[in-house]
Amino acid sequence: MSESGAVTPQSRPSAVAPSLSSAARSPMAWLRFLGIAAVGASLDLWTKHWVFSHLGYGIRSRHLILIPGVLMLQTTLNGGAVFGIGDGLSLLFIAVSFIAIAFVVYVFVSSHRHHRLVHIALGLILAGAIGNLYDRIFNHGMVRDFIMLRYWPFDFNLADSMLCVGVPLLVLCWLRAPRSPGQAAPPPENRIG
Repeated sequence: MSESGAVTPQSRPSAVAPSLSSAARSPMAWLRFLGIAAVGASLDLWTKHWVFSHLGYGIRSRHLILIPGVLMLQTTLNGGAVFGIGDGLSLLFIAVSFIAIAFVVYVFVSSHRHHRLVHIALGLILAGAIGNLYDRIFNHGMVRDFIMLRYWPFDFNLADSMLCVGVPLLVLCWLRAPRSPGQAAPPPENRIG
């Protein structure tokens, strides 16, 4: 902006480059987002491998009771989405997973560098999407599930759990976000990294 207050070509913000307050320019925001995604996806894939290796699958599979009458590990394959919804639509779910991953990265890059809870939520969603996408691509469209709760009708895995925490957390962040552009900066206690 010139001294007269007029906007000059040099003072206009770039439509392409992210602003200085963008998460895209913050190493700490990237570390939060990608760190949670990497740890979450790794943990999901490791637990699936461990459970299926130790308990087997099919007729000769065993189960492991962790909390009697409440929590058990038993291997199953799921051709649907979270909790078996949409069984048999694996190609559609693979395509949707890639779109969801692209959307999650876009939301992260568009977010403010200090929106820690948003980055955590997006990291959890990315971890869950990657964990189940890996299974669909390398396991004939099937996702490995192994967690069974007595009073819950669906088998699930850690990726499903991360999605079921990350999505509501992200929605909650959006519902609590300031409405006017003048209130876009987070409160001081949220400003780390």
